[in-house]
Amino acid sequence: MEKLKKSIKGITIISLVITIIVLLILSGVAINLSLGQEGIFKKAKNATEKYANASNNEIKEINNFSNTIENYINDYMNENEEDKPIKVESTLDLVNGEEKTNTEVNDSLGNKVVVPAGFKIINPEKNVTDGIIIQDVQAGDDISKGNEYVWVPVGKININENGESVNIELGRYTFDTDGKETLHQTSSEYEKEVIIQEYYVETIEDKFGNAVPENLGKFVISVEKYGGFYIGRYEVGANEASEKRVFQGNTSHMDSTPVVKSNKWPYTFVNQKDASILSRQMYDNNKENYSSDLINSYAWDTTISFIQKCSDNKTYSQSGSLQTILTTTGNSKDANNNKDVVCNIYDLAGNSYEYSTEISLYDTNNIIVRGGGYTGNSPSTSRFSRGVTTSVEVRSFRTIIYLEV
Repeated sequence: MEKLKKSIKGITIISLVITIIVLLILSGVAINLSLGQEGIFKKAKNATEKYANASNNEIKEINNFSNTIENYINDYMNENEEDKPIKVESTLDLVNGEEKTNTEVNDSLGNKVVVPAGFKIINPEKNVTDGIIIQDVQAGDDISKGNEYVWVPVGKININENGESVNIELGRYTFDTDGKETLHQTSSEYEKEVIIQEYYVETIEDKFGNAVPENLGKFVISVEKYGGFYIGRYEVGANEASEKRVFQGNTSHMDSTPVVKSNKWPYTFVNQKDASILSRQMYDNNKENYSSDLINSYAWDTTISFIQKCSDNKTYSQSGSLQTILTTTGNSKDANNNKDVVCNIYDLAGNSYEYSTEISLYDTNNIIVRGGGYTGNSPSTSRFSRGVTTSVEVRSFRTIIYLEV
């Protein structure tokens, strides 16, 4: 009996040792399964990371899809916004010329017009595409009262009530025989001397004793800020001349008050530099609001672009071969007895050739005259090089107005 008890105790100890060993082995296995490279915790961590990545990818896909839908909706809305009829109340008739500062108004298509102080709009029932005319009503002298200019818009222009628009860029252009324009120099490059048609440049420094723009940089900034400038509705006329000016020799004559009115004899027998002086002096007392100057190549070419894009005459750049005699301002006509007028701007293709501030690098004839003249068949965009000091009957000039910045 005593031996049996000892045997049972021995077996119990051995069983306990074996149990402990088994438990240790199982614990090791459990720990390895949990913490090893392929353990439960590692797998759980990997599963968590995969879920997070999948969740992030799903969120990205949802965001991409959302952006695609939003862009589509925006594009659709923008397209339909352009097609929406324009309903804007015109404010052009609110300007009466008594304003002491420049005044911003708009036409019935929503196009902006900035009217210089002392001017009024004489066709407020029209739109920018028709050619908005301003008239001087507060000039310092009675002679200059009544001078007329036309707003040349730059930028996006609404051309009808259906929301159709065109873009007019200030720059130097050439035009093909079908009227197609080619932009050679943008206004942002005005300080560069870009040669077009082999010889012609617009400079900010005179090279041949010629007149350059008074401040081409200010002109460019003004046009960008206000969205346009003004061009003389007519060639500059000599107010005191009851008959066409006739002089002998090649002397420049600054003997008359320059005006921008119809039925005046063009201010001829003046050279380019004197034409520039006369242009600037026209509104020398209004520098706080606007400046006047002899037309530059940017203004001339952009005006042609405006006419072709905003009128039915898509080939006006090629218009020429008009009358064969000099006539008064606003009265040049083509062979069919039609006056040379588009968008309320007269005589760019006919009557006298007109000085500009552009020059030629070709030869000693460095001054550039633009447009059509009664002695030839040149179109409105023509460029001809002439002498710096010469002054003859066939050449006159045109002024521009730009707003102060």
